[in-house]
Amino acid sequence: MGLDVYLSKKTFIGAMFKSSEVSGTILLTKKGKTIPIRPERVQYVTEDVYHGCKTYWLQDWLNRELPEVPGNAEEREIDDDVVDRLHQACVEVLAHRNKPDFREVCKEKLRCLLKPDISHEALEQFLHEVEMLAQATSPEEKTDDAVFAVSLSW
Repeated sequence: MGLDVYLSKKTFIGAMFKSSEVSGTILLTKKGKTIPIRPERVQYVTEDVYHGCKTYWLQDWLNRELPEVPGNAEEREIDDDVVDRLHQACVEVLAHRNKPDFREVCKEKLRCLLKPDISHEALEQFLHEVEMLAQATSPEEKTDDAVFAVSLSW
């Protein structure tokens, strides 16, 4: 067991309001059986855009950046500027991955202290987590009708 960090994107659809002019169909199945979803009742679509396992460095970053960090199994909305700062920090860390100042950039931008003797496998896992987080927080994920939320589980 350990710390899991979840980032979700919740997009307002508002299909129940005719003024939203939402159209389309929802066809989902689970184990071969149709899940009965009536599109005209869909208010939000929530996507899990990131799941980090044992990402203590991300929890530390969130502790410093958020006014109130969620407790175990709680969810908190995060402002666009926090999402932007997290995205930019990830991009900068990834840009320095093969440079001599990589560890300093990790420490400065993500507040992550990488051990000097970190294994190649562990370093690759960390970089994969940062890449996934950069994708999840990219400007392409942001829309006027969407909000991001974070939750922690330990």
